[in-house]
Amino acid sequence: MSTAATVADVRQVLRGPFRILVAGRLMDAIGNGMTLSLLVVYLSEVRGIPILIASLVLTWMAVLGMAAAPLTGTLTDRYGPRRVILYAVAVECAGVALLSQVTSAGAAFAVASLMAIGGAGIWGPISTFTAQIVPEEQRPTAFAVSFMCLNLGLGIGGLIGAAIVDISRPETFVILYLVDAATYAFTWLAVASLRGLGGPVPRSEDKPTTGGWRVALGDRRLRRMVAVSLLLLTFGYGSLEAGLAIFVTDTALLPEGIIGFVWLVNTVTIVVCQLFVLTWVRGRSRTRMIGLVGLLWGSSWLILALVPEIPHTAAIVVLLASTAVFALGESVWSPTAPALVNSIAPDHLRGRYNSAQTLTWSVSAALAPVLSGLLIGAGRGAMWAATVGIGCLAAAAYAQTLRGVVSAEEDGRETRVSA
Repeated sequence: MSTAATVADVRQVLRGPFRILVAGRLMDAIGNGMTLSLLVVYLSEVRGIPILIASLVLTWMAVLGMAAAPLTGTLTDRYGPRRVILYAVAVECAGVALLSQVTSAGAAFAVASLMAIGGAGIWGPISTFTAQIVPEEQRPTAFAVSFMCLNLGLGIGGLIGAAIVDISRPETFVILYLVDAATYAFTWLAVASLRGLGGPVPRSEDKPTTGGWRVALGDRRLRRMVAVSLLLLTFGYGSLEAGLAIFVTDTALLPEGIIGFVWLVNTVTIVVCQLFVLTWVRGRSRTRMIGLVGLLWGSSWLILALVPEIPHTAAIVVLLASTAVFALGESVWSPTAPALVNSIAPDHLRGRYNSAQTLTWSVSAALAPVLSGLLIGAGRGAMWAATVGIGCLAAAAYAQTLRGVVSAEEDGRETRVSA
């Protein structure tokens, strides 16, 4: 498929209710971008909480996310993703607002609990909602567009945050978290406006609707996908959120304002490359593409490990270059992994399948801060970056075992043959 055909496909996807959902998430993402990756910096350098304890707050959020994910999947299949999202957004909004008032470790863990419970009810149901309102052949495009808009919002928010945040002025963090909380209203209103959509899958006499998690977890395709995603995300996204900001300020000794520009480069790379990548990956093996993600992310981290050893200006250039490589991997991940999960999911269990995939994000977010907290906290930031880079390369190799358990159609190869 040509780039022009991909653009036409994007326009077609954005003509339906998916456009409203994406618009709400875009505004929410701008708020999230203001505070992304700043939690450990905020708690440790502004509120005086030790780096390891601050990192464990992220781990605690991930643990609660893990506990909530199975229930979220069940509720999504039973009541529909729309209702679950509305409740979850309200809970996470309250948590983010209260985070601005945290002054102790105990309060940080309590507020983080609200954020984790709310967050667990958003990502999986959003994927399920998207799969319900977009035809199957257009799902890779929808997931890619959603991811591109999400990152556009994060990049814009990151620039705003970089212009405001100042470690010596705690009130700047308070402002950022309160504004972030306010932007959740856009997602809530967008989802609320989609009446008549996002309900539970109706029961049908000719299709079994029983079995629940027993059937989902009995699917070896899902089990293998979860295992691959867990390994890749632990050393990829999980480490990015848990350690990048503190690595930049504590190990590389670069100003905190550069973090906003890191996210800007991330956003620009994704926005510029996403449509070209979407065109390129269409019809190619999704399992091969997931392996490519691991290669790109691994290369990014290994490049990042060089930053503390080079002069200031060159360090910034290398940092931004590694960010661009990581973002290119994200552009490959976005239309690939969600589409693979939803291609193997039966309609009546789609909520559980997406929640199982979301669970890998929570588990990886629980594991990654422990590694970053121990190594970066011990002054071994470069070793940390090299370790997570090697982990991504290992994940790339393991991802190739997926090809043997999915069909050609599920793997996305059928489209290419037809073309």
